[in-house]
Amino acid sequence: MTVRVIDIETTGTDPTIDQVIEIASVDVYKAPGGHDITSERSALVFPGVAIPPASSAVHHLIDADVANAKRIHEVIVEFDTANAYVAHNCAFERSFLDKYVGEMPWVCTMKCALRVWPDAPGHSNQVLRYWLGHVTPFGRSRESLIAHRALSDAIVTAAIFVDLTKAASWKQLLEWSSEPALYTKFNFGKHKGMKYADVPLDYLEWIAHKSDMDADAKFSARHWIGERSKVPV
Repeated sequence: MTVRVIDIETTGTDPTIDQVIEIASVDVYKAPGGHDITSERSALVFPGVAIPPASSAVHHLIDADVANAKRIHEVIVEFDTANAYVAHNCAFERSFLDKYVGEMPWVCTMKCALRVWPDAPGHSNQVLRYWLGHVTPFGRSRESLIAHRALSDAIVTAAIFVDLTKAASWKQLLEWSSEPALYTKFNFGKHKGMKYADVPLDYLEWIAHKSDMDADAKFSARHWIGERSKVPV
């Protein structure tokens, strides 16, 4: 089975109006003594729209970089041959790529990291990278890895994915990836920074039943309400 870690850079975050400007992937395989990566692929993509300065500030790609690149439907054929895909916050990649790669199993390393390492100092791929000790993942020098460039981010995500496979089964990774994110601490509101397990129960109930609340927050609130019901009074 080909498990492909994939990453994209885009003109923005709205897949209804924004476009892919870079795509990259690496394939993870079992090697003697551990795991390694192969089949590194990277391509710039012509988006057909201007790259906003705010987006360039993140990935440092500008219109001139992609002016002569191919469109995504021409490039994607190099990346759509896997049996399963992995991405950090894969909902983002899927919102741009699902129409090209079709229905495939996806593992979200961010959602899985929230389950396996709930007390990590952060759950972005770069925070996890250094927290897990992947200064030079798969022997790549630190200088060669540029954050928010697609290939570098795919390599970092692959290292995180390998660690996740040591802590959970493939079935668990797929299951967690298919559900909303399960948070341990609040990242918003008057209880920001507090653990879900410690905030007043009525606040969790309010979040769980609020119609316009974020799906991840509602899922997390319902989970921790359920956990409290298991604790003897």
